[in-house]
Amino acid sequence: MTKETAVARALLVLVFAPAGGLFGKAAAEVAAGRPWWPWLLAALVWLMVSGLASMAVSHRLDEHR
Repeated sequence: MTKETAVARALLVLVFAPAGGLFGKAAAEVAAGRPWWPWLLAALVWLMVSGLASMAVSHRLDEHR
């Protein structure tokens, strides 16, 4: 495995693991009969922010090549 592949896998875990946890928390809140939408919203915001950060870093790295 190359260094880039290892970094990509680590970043994948750092992005999707928290989002999965937030989605899981939303499902648990539904099962408990409590409001679930704040957890779902938090998961979607996390995915959007991490995606935008990823695009910004990628674009910046492309400019320096």
